[in-house]
Amino acid sequence: MNQTQQTQESIDLCAANWVARMIDGGLNDAEHEALDAWLAQSHSHQQAFADANHALAMMDASLFPDDLNAAQRPIETDKQNTQIRPFTIIAGKGKKPPRPGIGKWAAIAMAACLLIALFSGRVLMGDPAMVWGADYRTAPGEIRTVTLDDGSNITLGPDSAIDVRFSEQERRIEILAGLVDFQAVPMENAGDRPFIVSTGDGIARALGTRFVIDKFDDYASISVLQHSVKVSLTKGAPPTKSLVLNPNEAVRYSRYSLEDIYPVNSDRVLSWQKGKLIFDRVALREVVAEFSRYQHGKILIANEAVARKLVSGVFDMSDPQIGLDLIATELSIRKVSITPLLTFLY
Repeated sequence: MNQTQQTQESIDLCAANWVARMIDGGLNDAEHEALDAWLAQSHSHQQAFADANHALAMMDASLFPDDLNAAQRPIETDKQNTQIRPFTIIAGKGKKPPRPGIGKWAAIAMAACLLIALFSGRVLMGDPAMVWGADYRTAPGEIRTVTLDDGSNITLGPDSAIDVRFSEQERRIEILAGLVDFQAVPMENAGDRPFIVSTGDGIARALGTRFVIDKFDDYASISVLQHSVKVSLTKGAPPTKSLVLNPNEAVRYSRYSLEDIYPVNSDRVLSWQKGKLIFDRVALREVVAEFSRYQHGKILIANEAVARKLVSGVFDMSDPQIGLDLIATELSIRKVSITPLLTFLY
């Protein structure tokens, strides 16, 4: 997920929260002023709020078909113009009549507000570069092994994609998304061409044979299993910022930082190839990023406090929803699924 997608997700979540607060008892004068200011900041805020209202209307019609008249339903948008109108009515101070169990209904509505984003392609389509530009890719839950022209073997984890660019000077692979296990043929057996893997923010140059790269939204991790790999940043830091990883060593890096080396266990690094995920006090946001590769749709976390909760355990990924149920129970959080395409943790 690139920065634009992250920003859009943040906007969608904010719009969902505003709509949920409006139906869960309405807004006071100060909150209405804050909402008006947020809507005035950009057209994308207005469109997300309109989409949230529209999604709520669709869900409301199916759950409560008889108890709302047209004047009480969320305002719909002009799909040709995409401007919210009338703006003052959407941001107005009217309250919907209370319903039994409104707190639970509001939590469901927060997730329902993102359905329009799902069906408009913000979640399901993902990055077009990954969908249409990848030489090799896997579907959610799929693992695939490929032999490249030089004889190197690579194993793509679920929901992963790579672009292969071999030339007479080098063997270069770009990871567009996901998790990849590389078993590279050494340079001397490949016409002295280096084996280089890029994730956008950094590159890994194989000095040996086997390593695993895991690319997330805002960082990547590299684990070396055999021989060594040189890791260098390509953005946000001097070109000389690099280090060499030896067997059973790993490092995380982002656009701006190359973190300290830490030890890894090869069995744990490769557990995904046996359908397992192993976590030892890992933040829920990172666990969710891993789980998301095993199912279609989206898993969303309501707030930062929930996202920071730590998870430990071994999970069988043949059914990710069972694992999420276990995590929700252990962490004492709520899990709501709105169709198989959207799971909401709060």
